[in-house]
Amino acid sequence: MRNWLSTILIALVSALTLSSQELEWSVNMNAVFNNRESETALAPSNTYIFTRITPQIGVSMDSARHRIMGGVTWYQPMNDHMHGYKVLPALYYQYHNQQRGLSMAMGVIPDALRISRFLQSDSISYINPNINGFLINIEKPHFSFVSWLNWRQIRTNNRREAFDVTGQAFWHSGNYGYNRFQAGGTARYNHLAKSFNPAEGEGVVDNVILNPSIGFTHSGRERLKDYFHISAGVLLSIDRDRPGDNKWLAQAGFMGDIEGRWKWLSLQEHVYVGKEQMPLYDKYASLLYQGDQFYHNKFYSRTDVAATIFERDFVNVEARLTFHATDKTTAFWQQLAVRFYLDNKIWKRNKQPKSFNNHNGIRTYRWLPAQF
Repeated sequence: MRNWLSTILIALVSALTLSSQELEWSVNMNAVFNNRESETALAPSNTYIFTRITPQIGVSMDSARHRIMGGVTWYQPMNDHMHGYKVLPALYYQYHNQQRGLSMAMGVIPDALRISRFLQSDSISYINPNINGFLINIEKPHFSFVSWLNWRQIRTNNRREAFDVTGQAFWHSGNYGYNRFQAGGTARYNHLAKSFNPAEGEGVVDNVILNPSIGFTHSGRERLKDYFHISAGVLLSIDRDRPGDNKWLAQAGFMGDIEGRWKWLSLQEHVYVGKEQMPLYDKYASLLYQGDQFYHNKFYSRTDVAATIFERDFVNVEARLTFHATDKTTAFWQQLAVRFYLDNKIWKRNKQPKSFNNHNGIRTYRWLPAQF
């Protein structure tokens, strides 16, 4: 047995010695001031002032195809007594094959996604930015796919199990930039199970979300940051409360987006018209639904006007005004956000950080954290 163990250890050490290795590190920091003035109890008036920093360190091998990273995410609200802070561990393995356009990761993955707000609201993204599970991303010249499993809550004697499985797939007519058409969709399954010692009336709850859409994007040839995007689709969801009437509830509506950016100024308009989404929100709230509560209306319009104050490879400062309007109420948000990102590659100036979230109107996998 000792001989076999010695042979295995020698083989592992030899493999590590012969393989190309590199120390990897990164620091991502966000500072956000978001003042919210609202007239609805679903999204009450509030002020978010916080900093969030995620330092990571690890090692990569085989020309950075294999990477193990570890670190923490520290969320710190700025208040009188500095209470309410949250420290989340980050520890994951990543496989990245640039030639095949394939990336996979498993573990506690920090700041991994920038996704549509009907799947995850800004407030949840602020406090819980990590994925606890598995993520896979495929990027081809005319096709992109991303899917992940996020285990949000483990089952205990008095806590319910909660997780979601999400997938996005899009076909597009060409490489990023210039003129391109795209078609595809997003699907999510939210699941809420019973605790080990369930209370009376506690049971399994299911939520399925589908969003097929088509779109068009035009980007300037001289300034790739200048772009125009339009998309339209259907937002469909079905829900079942098994301890309740155990019937499937179906909701559907039209959802459209228009986005544009010119130099330092950007404008976004998002509209939903149809049946109220999240029919069980009053009972289960964000334990089941991670999306923005404004979709719990028959009509919802969100208008964002943003100005980039300062922008470099590693830092971005943005001011944003957001106007919400529903068939029942209105809201007005003012935001100032700073994002700083630095890693060993930017430090050495070998290449720019890889991002799969170009201005194509598709909110997909983004290995660098999203800007707030």
